[in-house]
Amino acid sequence: MNKILISSCLILFFVSSCVEKNKDRKIASVYKKDLFLTEILNAMPEQIEDSIFFIEEYTNKWIRKQLLVHHAELNLDKQEILFDNQIEEYRYSLLIYAYHQQLLNHNFDTSVTNNEILNYYNRYKQEFKLNQDIFKGRFVIIDKLAPNLDKFNNLFTSNNTESTYELFDYCQQFAKEYYLDIDIWQYFSIFVNKLPIQYRDLKLEYKNISFEDSNYRYFLYISDYKKKGNVSPIYLERDKIRNVLLNKNKIKFLNKLEDDLYQNGLDLEKIKIY
Repeated sequence: MNKILISSCLILFFVSSCVEKNKDRKIASVYKKDLFLTEILNAMPEQIEDSIFFIEEYTNKWIRKQLLVHHAELNLDKQEILFDNQIEEYRYSLLIYAYHQQLLNHNFDTSVTNNEILNYYNRYKQEFKLNQDIFKGRFVIIDKLAPNLDKFNNLFTSNNTESTYELFDYCQQFAKEYYLDIDIWQYFSIFVNKLPIQYRDLKLEYKNISFEDSNYRYFLYISDYKKKGNVSPIYLERDKIRNVLLNKNKIKFLNKLEDDLYQNGLDLEKIKIY
């Protein structure tokens, strides 16, 4: 059946006011396999601008698929087309996966407590190794023409709360880049990668350092650091641990579900073992 014939048939069916009557009409045939209008209508989206185009495309794709399947069955060895078991197993897998997801979405508790995270971290602490250097401290990149740099220098290494507020206010006004949370572990590379290439050999051992290029001044203050290969602090591992615990809890939840279903099947005498 060519495109012109298909289009003619579809126009006949859809331009008329008798769509419901024509639902069981045959649209195409390929080697004794038939395509009915009902199948196409079931696949059609509710909101569609051009239903004739959709049906024409659907029909053409169906014809091509049936031709390929027919010739595959003719030309492949019998062993190569015995897919029933594989198809059934795949169907089972899809059904079980969809059911698991439904249960997890509606019945699974996704909460993980801080104590659970801390206990897991302490138990497996030696397995959490840093893959890069980290530090606690501050860094600021500031325009060379910024005012009151002497005052900035005094504020930069201060831990006084009032000074910290002043430093934050100053950086908001004049800094190109800044990181000021001195209590949080941060990857050293985040700062280093913002530097001109000639300054990227900085060492973590530097406590307080500043330098400049033609446009900016760079300030780095390090209050603590850990090098690659050392134990990673819990702050950087919290999300990873939470995901591990969630996955463990999901497995427990689904295993318990299967056990409950099994026991329920036995209690209802729906399972018979011979």
